[in-house]
Amino acid sequence: MATECRRKQKSNKRLVRLFVALLVVTAIGFAAGMTIGKITTPSKTVTITETVEVPALVTDKLVETKDVFLFDVPLSDSLQRYLYEICADENVPVTLAYAMIEHESRFNPEAVSSTDDCGLMQINVVNHEWLEEDYRCADMLDPYQNVFCGVKIIGSYLERYEGDLQKALMAYNMGDYGARKAWENGVTETSYTKAILSLMGEYEEVLNNATGD
Repeated sequence: MATECRRKQKSNKRLVRLFVALLVVTAIGFAAGMTIGKITTPSKTVTITETVEVPALVTDKLVETKDVFLFDVPLSDSLQRYLYEICADENVPVTLAYAMIEHESRFNPEAVSSTDDCGLMQINVVNHEWLEEDYRCADMLDPYQNVFCGVKIIGSYLERYEGDLQKALMAYNMGDYGARKAWENGVTETSYTKAILSLMGEYEEVLNNATGD
């Protein structure tokens, strides 16, 4: 009986050792599988196929915050500061830009006229293609793109006509060709130019009173 018990004990020990060995092999296999999985599983990558650009303002005449007077008009503070910066860059009186925006659209960035003039500064559709090509401005109902382009246009006319506000405004409103034809017929001002310059005077008065100039 003692011999039979020892045999059973030996047999049981063999079974235990076999069971432990199987557990070790299984654990090693699982760990190896996890390591291989981490090595062979491809990482997620994101490919950018299209880049959207917005107009970049490049200037050495950026307006400091202390130099910006925020008018009581329905334009955001950030848009008004942006307007100051563009006007400084293009040598356009900021009061002229405000006057144009008020007269053209009554500060409605989504305004579209029956003649396809769009946005705050009512930029006509005939200008959209070259503005997109030159400045990557594709959405004239975006207030930032619109004022960027509007100030660029009036600034170019002011430069061409040596700061003559009447001529620049007539060209903006009628197109350069239409304005030249009007001048040939002796027309040097219109109801449009009168309205804009009157509003400009009002903005200058408010600005002067606020700044003490």
